[in-house]
Amino acid sequence: MKPEVQQILDVMKDDPRIKAIVLQIIKMSAEERENFRKKVTYYFMNKNSEVDVEAFKFFKVVLENIEELSEAIEQK
Repeated sequence: MKPEVQQILDVMKDDPRIKAIVLQIIKMSAEERENFRKKVTYYFMNKNSEVDVEAFKFFKVVLENIEELSEAIEQK
């Protein structure tokens, strides 16, 4: 498992907001996820603050590793 995926799984245990976000993304269809990815990319395109950069990285990791996250959550 990729370290960034494990990090998200670890944070989900402690932060119900992160868990809710990840579970909502998992529930999306492939088309909905693609539309969400485009919106996230567009939203963060000109954002340069540290918080915005970290949020973009979070969404990127979740979207790029949705299958691995889904499988790991199902196993728990």
